[in-house]
Amino acid sequence: MGTRLNKYLALCGLGSRRKVEELIAAGRITVNGAVIARMGTVVGSSDRVACDGKPVGLREERLYLMMNKPRGYITTTSDEKDRLTVMDLVPEKYRRAGVYPVGRLDRDTEGLLLLTNDGDLAYRLTTPRFHVTKEYRVELDRPLEEDDRNRISRGIYIHQLDLKTRPSRVECTDETRRHVRMAIAEGKNRQIRYTFTNCGYAVKKLERVGYGGLSLKRLRRGTLRVLTAAEVGDLKKAAGLKA
Repeated sequence: MGTRLNKYLALCGLGSRRKVEELIAAGRITVNGAVIARMGTVVGSSDRVACDGKPVGLREERLYLMMNKPRGYITTTSDEKDRLTVMDLVPEKYRRAGVYPVGRLDRDTEGLLLLTNDGDLAYRLTTPRFHVTKEYRVELDRPLEEDDRNRISRGIYIHQLDLKTRPSRVECTDETRRHVRMAIAEGKNRQIRYTFTNCGYAVKKLERVGYGGLSLKRLRRGTLRVLTAAEVGDLKKAAGLKA
């Protein structure tokens, strides 16, 4: 019994399902020397799989890391403009093991970022249909009106993304009503910033503090740590996988 090629490549640490499907579509993947263009191709243990001519294989060790991302870093594995990326904060031993960021935080957003070489889990965590919750702290330039809070909670249309957001949890956390905690089960690029911008607010600071039931807690900005077995189990449960 074999494994679908896109899942196999993700498990090999080549990136998320979406990323490896781009590799397949670009003709960069070969199986037994033949270029493969079909996503549904199944490979077995005796097949020779390569990316850009370099053999790839399943990674024995799965790694799961949590980083407290600082502002000013790009959430990608490399950058053609030679800007700082979150991988610059990752020790070499983890980079060699093939970890990569799960989803994205934009350059000015801080907080909880997961990194792993487990492509199956990364795919589920970043795919909206699995409804994995992410929590953010937002600082606004002015008090959040109750009508706007209710409107955002119900879901609004974001023209920049051509997206109607799903219902979310939005709570003011102090009397100024400028500090907000927001929980969403999706996460398009700059979704929270666009949400408040479209309601007439400027986001002064944005920090992700929770992901799939995990909390940032006291992790120092710019550092990372390995998740505990219990935390990995909680993440997999949130993503609908067996622990």
